[in-house]
Amino acid sequence: MTTKTAPWIAIGLCLLAAMLEGFDIASMGVAAPKMIPALGLSKPEAGWAFSASLFGLLFGALMAGPAADRVGRKPVLLVAVVAYGLFSLATAFAGSLGPLLGVRFLTGLGLGGAMPMLIAMASELASPRRRAFTVGLITAGLPMGGALVGLVARSDLAQADWRVIFIIGGVAPLLLAGLLVLLLPETRAKSADDVVTGEALHALFGRERLATTASLWIGYGAMALVLHLFLNWLPSLLVERGLQGRDAAAMSVLFNLGGAAGGMLAGLAIDRFGSRWPFAAIFAALIAALFVLAGAAPAMMAAMSFAAGFLIMAGQFGLYAVGPDYYGPSVRGVGVGAAVSAGRLGSVFGPLAAGQLLGAGISSGQVVMATVPIVLLAAIAAVGLSIWGRKDVSPPAPLS
Repeated sequence: MTTKTAPWIAIGLCLLAAMLEGFDIASMGVAAPKMIPALGLSKPEAGWAFSASLFGLLFGALMAGPAADRVGRKPVLLVAVVAYGLFSLATAFAGSLGPLLGVRFLTGLGLGGAMPMLIAMASELASPRRRAFTVGLITAGLPMGGALVGLVARSDLAQADWRVIFIIGGVAPLLLAGLLVLLLPETRAKSADDVVTGEALHALFGRERLATTASLWIGYGAMALVLHLFLNWLPSLLVERGLQGRDAAAMSVLFNLGGAAGGMLAGLAIDRFGSRWPFAAIFAALIAALFVLAGAAPAMMAAMSFAAGFLIMAGQFGLYAVGPDYYGPSVRGVGVGAAVSAGRLGSVFGPLAAGQLLGAGISSGQVVMATVPIVLLAAIAAVGLSIWGRKDVSPPAPLS
């Protein structure tokens, strides 16, 4: 590291950045019950609006990894945080579908660039014995931020004007950027010669690497699809089940609080027991919970929203926690960035699919049930990764 900042302070800054990212990602979902009628959006149009930032997330993650392995993690993270702050603020002033799509895509570029940096930096700041927990803690910042935006959405001010959510979500990252400049250390020094195309390609697609890459990409993508479907549509799905707007926002808070707990406990379990059996237990319980949630009575929705968040994010963030271990330091940004990009591709389709299904008259319970096969696919990838995955493979020697 290039500064004397204590590791726990640096990890705390990464956690705060992740929380603000989670605040913005969840903001569209909690603002939706007010925003959709205010802008005159149909449900399919709302699905496109939700997915616009997720398209940006895809491209942001794809670009950030190679850039960070060349110029350092910290500069890329700073640019990403400033970008998602500025364009989240601009979301508050989008008056129709077209401008909304544009600013959400640009917000997504920043959001997509931030998370691979946070995962890589957390992995590099942590001690080996607590690596999965530390990455789990950082990724748990996403649902912590989601819970915070749910609380903001329940306030009288946000109930009166949905734009308040995006103003808060835009100003806070810009303030954080100043702290990052002053206090955040670099965890990998700039080295333009350190990453070459052949090395990165070998890390992703070399001999005995395809199964690892495919498992990570499928697992990240399938779980991101399910996670972002719920993040964006859960409040609206619950309103359709008869809940009031404030109560639906409260269920979003519980979903995200469950997710924060699930992410951290998944990291602890993986550090202690390895990934195979924790993943098997998480995904089996998640499939059962989705069956219950699909037909849950109003009295059960609070418990099931918490349980669904706990298990979905335990699976997603557990995969995030183990991902960096499969790449050496010189290609970790590329490897993690590529896996997160695959996840972002999955996340694009979740809100779109839900919007199309609801627009076609499918019930909210049927939308929940439609996620079960996707979770099963993620389970196969996650458990399979623990069987055939290969960690920290060194690049081949250069040809003479």
